[in-house]
This record gives sequence, structure tokens and C-alpha cells, in this order.
Amino acid sequence: MLYRFALPLLMACTLPGTGAFGASGAASSPDAQGQRQVDLMKQQHLGPFESVRWFCQDGSILPPKPYACRPHGGGRQHGKRGPQAEALRAAGIPLANVLAEISPDEALADRARRLKALLVEQHLVALDDGWIFRKARFARGVFQIEADTAAASRILQALLREPRYLDQDFLLTREAVRRLDLGRGGSLLEGIRALASQLADRDAGFARLRNKIHSHPDAADAQAVRAYAAGSGVTETVRADMERLARDLDALYTVRPLGAELAAFGRASGDPAMGDFVTRWEQAGGAVQRLEVAAAAMSLIRQRLPSYPAGRRMDALRLSLAAEEAAFAAGREILLAISQMNARQRLEHLRLMLRALYGAGLLTGRELEQARDALDQLLEQRDLRLGAYRDALAVLARPPVWAANRLNFYLGETVRAFARVEPKAEWLIPDRLRGGPALSYGDLLESLVAEADRLSGIRHELFGRPVSSGLRALNPGLARGPLQPLSALGESSSPAIVLAPESAADLPAVAGILTAAEGNALSHVQLLARNLGVPNVVVGSEWLEQLAGRYGRQVVLAASPAGVVRLAEDGPQWAALFPRQAERAVSIRVDMARLDLSRRNPLPMAGLRADDSGRSVGPKAAKLGELASRYPGQVSSGLAIPFGAFRTAVLDAPAPNGQGSVLDWMRQGYQRLHAMEEGPRRQQATSALLAELRSLIEGRAFSAEFRRSLAAALADVFGPDGSYGVFVRSDTNVEDLPGFTGAGLNLTVPHVVGLDNILEAIRRVWASPFTERAYGWRQALMDQPEQLYVAVLLHRTVPADKSGVMITADLGSNDSGWVTVATNEGVGGGVEGQAAESLRIRLDGSEVELLASATEPRARQILPGGGSALVPAQGPEVLLQPAEIEALLAVARSLPQRYPQLIDAQGRPAPADVEFAFANGRLYLNQIRPFLQSDRARSNAYLLSLDAGLRAAAGRKVELEALR
Repeated sequence: MLYRFALPLLMACTLPGTGAFGASGAASSPDAQGQRQVDLMKQQHLGPFESVRWFCQDGSILPPKPYACRPHGGGRQHGKRGPQAEALRAAGIPLANVLAEISPDEALADRARRLKALLVEQHLVALDDGWIFRKARFARGVFQIEADTAAASRILQALLREPRYLDQDFLLTREAVRRLDLGRGGSLLEGIRALASQLADRDAGFARLRNKIHSHPDAADAQAVRAYAAGSGVTETVRADMERLARDLDALYTVRPLGAELAAFGRASGDPAMGDFVTRWEQAGGAVQRLEVAAAAMSLIRQRLPSYPAGRRMDALRLSLAAEEAAFAAGREILLAISQMNARQRLEHLRLMLRALYGAGLLTGRELEQARDALDQLLEQRDLRLGAYRDALAVLARPPVWAANRLNFYLGETVRAFARVEPKAEWLIPDRLRGGPALSYGDLLESLVAEADRLSGIRHELFGRPVSSGLRALNPGLARGPLQPLSALGESSSPAIVLAPESAADLPAVAGILTAAEGNALSHVQLLARNLGVPNVVVGSEWLEQLAGRYGRQVVLAASPAGVVRLAEDGPQWAALFPRQAERAVSIRVDMARLDLSRRNPLPMAGLRADDSGRSVGPKAAKLGELASRYPGQVSSGLAIPFGAFRTAVLDAPAPNGQGSVLDWMRQGYQRLHAMEEGPRRQQATSALLAELRSLIEGRAFSAEFRRSLAAALADVFGPDGSYGVFVRSDTNVEDLPGFTGAGLNLTVPHVVGLDNILEAIRRVWASPFTERAYGWRQALMDQPEQLYVAVLLHRTVPADKSGVMITADLGSNDSGWVTVATNEGVGGGVEGQAAESLRIRLDGSEVELLASATEPRARQILPGGGSALVPAQGPEVLLQPAEIEALLAVARSLPQRYPQLIDAQGRPAPADVEFAFANGRLYLNQIRPFLQSDRARSNAYLLSLDAGLRAAAGRKVELEALR
């Protein structure tokens, strides 16, 4: 599948104003009251401050009179935050920062939490004409520029002394210099973009030029701004700012004296390589040669920064930022001649831009190497075919996504915090990418992708309009329903096509998914979508406004197996593809004759085998018992609470209405729901029934006999109470079936310690299949929902330092000669949509292809006394080490011989979906299930017709020199 993207706009990691999802999948909801308070601060004389005060060394806070702190050991004068600002800070929105009050230690504590807040706030100040300091910055005494400049310098110098911030966290350090080096005068390009936005806010007619300057800038923009100013009738003040913008644009596209800057740094640092760059810059015959020199200088500075004298590191980064502006200008000049370039020339220019992206810290060395290797192999092919060409372009489409993910790793959490009260915060990452070499990289690559699509006969459509970019299919499928934002789900009586910031871990049942960020392809929700044939399409930001304008309207979403996308208004023309009595894609049928409810006491997992699945326990316990017997020492111990215990404790209990059992009451409730017409009334009745059922289960009291038997079994399997922790995992009879995975639908409670806590967690897990989300995904596939039975697996905690998911096949082609692996730091990695290290690995270990780096900002870590916490992730360049890869491959290679065959709904062998963990290099296997994809989605005649051109053209020979 060709990975599609539109770089200039796709890089928005969240939808404006909607919030986003973090490592836990929880939404950062907008705060309407906070937004109103921020708007007021923009207009208030002191902004977020209530007064100006002296802050003395001994802790005294005094009125603003001369030398007030002299008797108190000295101090600083600046604004004192008001109660509204303090309340927002207490709520986790770190605004209204005063540089002068922040020491280097405070700025860098907790993985530079306060530094990141400073960087995001400085972005808002530049973008929004001072933001909440719009008037306060001119009020006497609120800020002391000398104190702020000195404080910023101290913070930057502290960064430049720490080895980590010179190497692994180079991007954060470079961004800090960009934002906080107050004596440098700021980024010319950022100033241009900010001023263009401010002018558009003041004059609506300027919005077209603002969009041009942001998305497709070039040297002609200065004249266009002057022409607009001359003919638009704007005020003198606005005309003056437009002239300032035009002068800045002229300066940006005027070839800067980078040679002199390179020479000066070379003399000061003693780096002889700078002399060569000076010569090459002065002899450069055009934009391509200037880009080559600027990118090479940026790359060298990144590599040598730790070896430069400490006093010269700031100069090195200033030079790197100057070189980036030169690279940006050169890239835009190159794009002016794109129509005269053949494909080989454009690909060679991509190589230079990749080097600039690495030099800016936006790519790791590993990512650069992966993209370069793909480029080299493509350019060296003598008999290039269209299918292979598209595959290579798919690899070259990854670097912009990697760059966005790397920025999100450092700044995403802070951006989302600010976005609760200021939606413009979410522009930071896309603005940063559009303000550097990534913009021209994307434009060049987009021209190559569009060209390859034309040769392939591929055409995406958005509401009847052909588009060449901004739509990328993750899962194939065909769906219809009302288009709704994630926040409005539940307002429709039929499954919706949902527009979400990303594939959320707790996404409710939907017909189709449109996302602005994809998470990872092996998360539970992605596996579920693949299994059920739910189409999932990544949408570029340029289309989000158009989609938002169609909320509530019926649409059809089609994503073909090869990645062709159609999003259209629903209508009679689609009726033939959606018959009223459509056959179910998947059907859950329970073999009640197989069910053994007589076993009620806890069962050691070591005595269970795969054949016990659906009999006394679910597939987790049964298959892990089998796995433990086949892979001794690689599965931690476990204890299962069988279906019979759930039947006795819950279903056989007296009904809430006093008539019969809970099972009778539940069956009658389902029958009433089935008899009701689809619509809000049925939805409300469903919610009420499920809520009452969950309350009933969670309120159950365990019998003394059950408590005694569980305590004895726990001691026998795990040891003395309190000496161990367990993951309390749901294990039903309606998951991991040949045709239905059910991945991630029910609850797992991590690392529970102590008998009483385990009993409480069992109740919660028993209730979890009856949430509206789990019921919604499952119910459409079941005729008799009361046949659901819940077992519980108590699985001993492994203190994992990394964990993830392995599929024993290539995700795109289903080729069993490969495995696909997604890994994150900590426990529970890869299953909740985290930005994981994703690898495609040959089964023989001869090739490891990087699909994405691990850039989730937080990792889940178990706590000694029970439970878990999200802690800052380390974000290493390489997460899964070679020995760990080999351990996973050894399991993948041995599964066909050592483990009973996994099958799909048609009885055919299916790849394995294996959840794993590593603790100090030792591999543990946490779950195994068949990896199921929707045959209906992959064999649908309409979807296959969208791929007809590609299938016919895949073997067509491609001459790179002939493509223009």
C-alpha cells in the first residue's frame, strides 16, 4: 500500500480545538471557561497578572518601590499572577511564565517540563501578537528584559552543558535556542509566518495571502503583499505592517552571507571543515548548491556539537538555525523549477532535504539511514517497475511523519495542555514543519506520488472532487453513516463515520474512522478495525474544515485494499452496495453445548490448554496455558477464575426485580431492546440496562467460600499475599474466535497487589464487557447476547522495561516471510495506540525495516505497592535491541511447529498476534491470538474495482529520466 500524505498540512497532530489523546487514550477536553479567561487576559492591561511586585531572595513579596528587596538579600521585580492564571496553572495548563523567576534547575526538572511550557508559550506569543501578554508586555515593571534575557541565557547554557541535551535530546535544545535566545532577534521565517497570521486576523481579505505564505511560499510573495496593501484600502497602521512583512520576505529570499557566518564560526571553534563550506557556499551556482552546503553544515554541527568547546556551542546552534533558513529559501527556489525536473532530479533533491531534516534534529540517524537506503536502492535499479517505485515512495513518505512524531515526543503533551484554553497551540508542530526543509520535501515528494498515481490509474475522491493528496488508507473497508466528530458520538442512532484526532484506545463502535494521526498499526483498535472491515483513513489537515462542514450528514467511506479512498455524500446511487438486509461481515456464535459451568474454583493456568478455550475459561488463560507448556520459562504464572464462578456469583443471583435470576432478567431486557425500533429511545434503554447490569455486578459480595478458595489458590500459585502483583484480565467466551478478535474491548487492571484489591478488580473486570463501547462493537454480531460468559485471568506482573505486539506476517501483503512488531517503553506497550517503534523484519533476520520510531511521550511503569503510573519516556533512537529481535524471531519461526495452528473463520491458517514484554532482556509472552483481517473488505467487488488500474499497471516499466 502506498502511504499517502500531504506534508504541508498533514502534520497537524490534532484537530484544531478538539483536544487530543495521550498515552492513556484519555482526551484533553477543551475548557470553555478557561478559553474565556484567556480571551480576557489578552485584553487586560496586565494580562494574566494582578499587580507588579518585588520578589525577594528571602521569599518576601513587596510593592513596587525602588530597591524594595535590598534589605532582603536582593530580588527581581515582575508581574504577580492573578487568581485566574494560578487556577489554570493548578489545573495543568502551565501558562503565564516569567523567565526571570525560573532557574535552570527548575526549567530542566522532570524531563524539562517547565522549559517545554516556555517554548509552547513563546510560540503563542509570536503567533498571536503577544497572546495573553498582548498589553501586559508594554506595562511598566511587568517584565524586565535584562532579567529575562539573563535567565534565558542561564537556561540555555545549562542545556549546553548536559551531554543528553547535546545528543539524544538535540532537537529540544535546538528548539530552545530558537525560542529563547532573546539576543538573536528570533527566527525571520517564524516572524514572517506570525505577522501574516496577525494581518489576516485584522483584515479578512488578507487570508488568501496568509495561506499562500504559510503553505506554498516563494520570493514573489513580497510583491503580492505590496500589491494587496496598495489596493485594499487598509489603514496606515496595517499598511505599515504589510510593508514590514514584505521587507522580511525580501530578506528571507535574498541570498544571505552564510559564508561569512561559516567562516567566523570556523575561526572561533577551530573546526577546519567550515573552511570547505565557505568555499563551496561562495562558489555555489544556484539554489541546489546552496541547499547542499546548508544541509551539510547543519548535519555536521549536529554531529560535532558535543565536541565543540562549551563556550562555542551556542554559536554553533545559531549558525545551524541560520543555515536552516538558507536551506528553506533554497528549497523554495528549487520548487519554482519543478515542472522542468525529471523524477531522478527530484529524488536527488530529496536526499539533500533529508540531510537538512537530520541536521535540524527532526530525524534520528537511524531514520535518515532508512530513508537514504530506500532512495539509493530506487535510484540504482536498472529495471524499475511501477509497483516497486510506489513502494519506494511509500518509504520516502515516512520522514515527514517521523519528524512530526519527534516534535510531538518533546512538545505534544504541553501543546495539548495549552490547547485546552488556546486552540492555536495546536498549530505549533505543523507550523514548525512548514517553516523548514520539510515543506519543500513534501512538495517534491507529493509531485512524485501524484505522478505515480496517474501512471497507476489511482484516483482518490473527496465529495466528488479528485484529489492527489491528503488521504491515506490504513484499513480497507466500505461503510456508510452520519459524519460526526468524536465528541458528538452518541447523538446518532446509527453507527457513525467518526472524525477523531487519532485512533483512540477506547473508541466506541463506529462504521468508519477518519483520523488526523494514526497511532500505531498494531493497537487494539486498529486490529479490531481490520478484523471487522471498518475502513480507517488518515486525513490531511487541508480537508478537515471541509469535513467539519458536513457534520451530521450521511456519507459513504470506501478504502480499497491498495489504499484508494472515496469519501462521498450518501445517496440512491450507493443503495446496491448497501442492501437493507446485508449479510453480516462477522457473526459471533457460541457453542453452548461446549460450555462447562461446573468448574467454579480457581484454576492454575499451568493446567490449562488451548482446548479449554470456550469450555471453562476464555482464550487468554487457555492459550497462555498452552503457550507456557510449549515455551517454558517465557510465560509468567497465572490463575484463572472460570466461567462457572461468574455464573454462580452473578447470573444465578436473584434478579433486581425479585423475579427469577439475573440471567432471566438480563435475557428479558435484551428481548425488550430487540423489539424496539432503532433510534434514540432504544439507545437510552440500552444505556440504562447496561448501567444497571454493571452496577449489579460491581456491587456483588463474594461468598466466604469463594474468598477462601481464591486466597488458597493465590498462595499456592504466587506465594504469600502482598508479595506479588497480578494483571487482572478479562477473558470471555466471545473473543479471539476464528472470525472475531475482540481485541481491547474489555478491561485489564494492571498490577493489583493484595487479596482485597484483587477481589475488587475481579468485579470490575466481570462488569467490563457490559460497557456501551464493548456492547456496541460486539452486539451487532450476536443474536443472543446473554450467552456471553466472563472468566478472569490473574496473570503475574512482569516488571517490563519494554513491551509490544508481534504479528507473524507482513501487515500489507500478509507474507509469512516477515513479522511486524510494534514496541514501546514500559508495560502495555503497542496495544493502546501509542506512537510505537514499528519494525518490519524478515523472518530469517536478514532485514530490519524501520516503519516508525518510539515517540510516545509517556511510558507506563508499575508501582511497588500496586497499580501503575505514566512517567516520562526516554525516547531512545533504537528501542528493540538486536538480541531482543532475535528472541522474537525465534518464537515466530518456531510457532508453526510448537503451537497448535491458529485459524480464521474459514478454517485457514492465520498469522499469530503475540503480545510480549522484555524485562532486563528476557522475553515474556503475554498473549497469543489469531491475527484476523476482513475477507469481505479485501474481496469486495467495488473496493477491488478501485484498484483495477494499479493491478494492471504494477509491472509497467518506469524511466525516472522521462517522468516530468
